Amino acid sequence: RRQVVKRRANKSLGQKSISTSKSIDGDPKRNSPTQFDDDATNVDNLYTNSTATSAWDEVAAILSGLIGGGRYGLKIRIPHAFVMTFLFGNKLSFRRKLQVIAKLAAEHSINLASFACLYKFLLASLKVLSRLIRQNSGGGDDTSGIVRHLIKSVVTIIINGPFSLSKQSIHPNRTTPAGLPQYPYHAFLAGAVGGYIVWGRYSSVNYQLILYLASRILVGCIKLAREKGIRPFSWKRLAFVNSYPYGAAVIWGTVMMLFEEYPEVLHPSLRRSMDEIYRFASFAGTSS
Repeated sequence: RRQVVKRRANKSLGQKSISTSKSIDGDPKRNSPTQFDDDATNVDNLYTNSTATSAWDEVAAILSGLIGGGRYGLKIRIPHAFVMTFLFGNKLSFRRKLQVIAKLAAEHSINLASFACLYKFLLASLKVLSRLIRQNSGGGDDTSGIVRHLIKSVVTIIINGPFSLSKQSIHPNRTTPAGLPQYPYHAFLAGAVGGYIVWGRYSSVNYQLILYLASRILVGCIKLAREKGIRPFSWKRLAFVNSYPYGAAVIWGTVMMLFEEYPEVLHPSLRRSMDEIYRFASFAGTSS
């Protein structure tokens, strides 16, 4: 009788231990390597889905770019236009000066707002097109399948860039926050299209911004080449501290030669500024 009671007690204790292990570990198959891989995949998918941006997030990013571009355009252009108009617009009436300031500020603000809005819209569109290309992957061995594959390859290169067909550039689970490019090529394509549409029309404001960006891009490319170790930009003797005096010498020597010999090739605002300095009457009573 004691043995029967002891066996029943051991049996109940074993069932409790099994139920406890199941409550902690779940399925007994959980400890298999395949199950661990599946769990890791599920976690990755959960993270991807949790960070995926919705259409409303992209719309909010587009509106944010629209408002931010307009606000910054007014903030940066009104003081500049005010100073330049009252400094060089001596022949203009006070009312005309205010109209010029308002016109320049409005143009700068509208252009920045339009470009930011269009840029964000194109980034969102490229994300959607890139996702559709990944989802519709497939082909066939027949002629129609080959033609579809060629067409898809061309569209992929246009949408995702010339290096998008390589395996290293494919990110099937990649998610990008709203308003940001999924690939660097998307930023270039959206910026190029927006630049052609918004900034492609010549005006004094647009031309000034193009010149401003050109100089900043040149300096940025030189810095990038130095960071990448590209010679001769990576040489220590061509570091900023060492090369800056020589760059200043070349730039000022060139602009002074152009001003003295070919002033018509300089921008009117630069030529007016240099006339203000170098062409006004001197103390000797002579004018150049």
